[in-house]
Amino acid sequence: MKRSWMEPELTGLILIGLAVFLILAGSSGCTEHYPNKPIENAPPKTFLWLFPDSALAHTVSRQQLRWWGEDADGFVIGYLFSFAPRITVLPNPDTLGYVYTTRTDTTILFPLTTSTETFLVVVRAVDNTFKGLPVGAIVRLSPSPYWDKNGNGINDAGDVGLPELLRSLDRDGARQRFPIKNSPPSVGFLKDPADPLKTIQQPETTYTVASFSWVGSDPDGDQTLAAYRIALNGTDSAKWLNLPSNITMVTLLVPRSVSDGVTGAVEAEVHSGTFPNMRLQGRLPGLRLDATNVLYLQAQDVAGDYSPIVRLPEGNRIWYVRKPKSRLLVISDYQKSDSVFVRIFYRQAFAQVAGGALAGYDELNIRSGAPIGGKGVLVPPILNPAFVQTLKLYDYVFWYTDQFPSLSVAQFPLFLYTATGGRVLYSTEFASTVTDPRGTLVDFAPLDSVSTIPLPNPNPSVPSLGDTRVPKNFVLWPDSSLSSNIYPTLVFDSLSVQSEPIANHTFFLRPIYRRADARYIYRLQPDERVPIRYTGRPYLAVVDDAKRFVFLGLPLHSLNGTLRGGKGVSAFLSKVFVDEFGLR
Repeated sequence: MKRSWMEPELTGLILIGLAVFLILAGSSGCTEHYPNKPIENAPPKTFLWLFPDSALAHTVSRQQLRWWGEDADGFVIGYLFSFAPRITVLPNPDTLGYVYTTRTDTTILFPLTTSTETFLVVVRAVDNTFKGLPVGAIVRLSPSPYWDKNGNGINDAGDVGLPELLRSLDRDGARQRFPIKNSPPSVGFLKDPADPLKTIQQPETTYTVASFSWVGSDPDGDQTLAAYRIALNGTDSAKWLNLPSNITMVTLLVPRSVSDGVTGAVEAEVHSGTFPNMRLQGRLPGLRLDATNVLYLQAQDVAGDYSPIVRLPEGNRIWYVRKPKSRLLVISDYQKSDSVFVRIFYRQAFAQVAGGALAGYDELNIRSGAPIGGKGVLVPPILNPAFVQTLKLYDYVFWYTDQFPSLSVAQFPLFLYTATGGRVLYSTEFASTVTDPRGTLVDFAPLDSVSTIPLPNPNPSVPSLGDTRVPKNFVLWPDSSLSSNIYPTLVFDSLSVQSEPIANHTFFLRPIYRRADARYIYRLQPDERVPIRYTGRPYLAVVDDAKRFVFLGLPLHSLNGTLRGGKGVSAFLSKVFVDEFGLR
């Protein structure tokens, strides 16, 4: 029978012999081969993931680095990491500043100040014979290791010596040179949050205020952006205005003191920030009045490279800058079918105020091109500061609406305008089905609240609580709370077509309640119809004590092509603008 290569008996003899040999060897006294003093610590070794067989080619400044360490008689607890520009070999003595980390990778953005640069990366492993440091501690090795706690590069008071670090450190470290080539930046005007594919454009027509916002980026890291520059109507070197890299929104503003009495092109102030905390950054020549304009934008990085130039407006769009010509700006927040007649009515009424001092006023239709109840195309995309500063070009603002007022547009700009001395007459009506709009109105009107009582039942023969439709020929009586300052009586004119249903010649209103610093100026006449449709004499207009703001709870305009509110309106406007606002 064939047996295994080692018989059991032979195996046993070998094992016994080996045991005897080990016993004898242990008692032989040959101590020179087994010293009882500890073996000296072996330093760790460090490795970078790159092992090129030649110099690296130029690459971008954003690099993902990885490294690791090995220790023959222990384990690695951390690393000292450093990089330095414009050197290719490690200096002797080592004067680099290192950051202590326990990570084994990082994304590094090499800071470029020229188009090309070479950086030396050094990583040193630290083994477990060192007690460690807080992550992020700055370590310097020359003249002797220390923790540079104040980061000033000098071993002075407060710093901590680290003499034990040398025996725990990879003296050579892993090193790699990185030749870096700068990538130019890019810049673009802000996109519409509702449609990221569309750029936020200027309205096709503005007065001498416009705000622009943009976003810059750089493949080498956004912190390498050094500046932006803008120009108007050309990119000649003399046209550019440089801006710091932290400014990504500016407002071009031409004060009335500059635009009044001139034609052609003017110099625009360039402001950063929002109202009232705007800061002048410089002046930009070449803004054309009563003409189209183009704004150019470019970014620059720290290496001096520029982005491609972008412009606004884009494509075939236009940006027309209108020169202000009046002290009064009329805001048309009105979209009903009789809007043309409303405009005619106000032109005629204002022509009779103060000897025509407000005739030929400037106008801004903020509902042009808007869906029902929506914001029009002439509303600046950046309300603060563009719309606020547009209002501030004028001494007075008259704002009239239909039953769908643009409260989101009016709320903040009117608050800021009136808070800084602006004078506003605001005329509106309310939709029959709208809930209480007081949350917005009280921000800019001298109101405590607006009635929340539901508006009338659709059946006109049935009285309803809060039914405040104004019938034809009804009178607005001036309130007598201030006998020395009584307003003229207003009458709603009759329609030319008497057979029209009542719904066609009535206004839907809501009673309003004044703030403590305001007074009422109008009440609606008592209802003597049978059956009555409202009770009492609801207040419909107020003015504040500072005489800066008048609010009307009804529109003074036409309906279905027939002028309404025509009796006494010119006298009312004269009372507001001359007596209250101080027009001279």
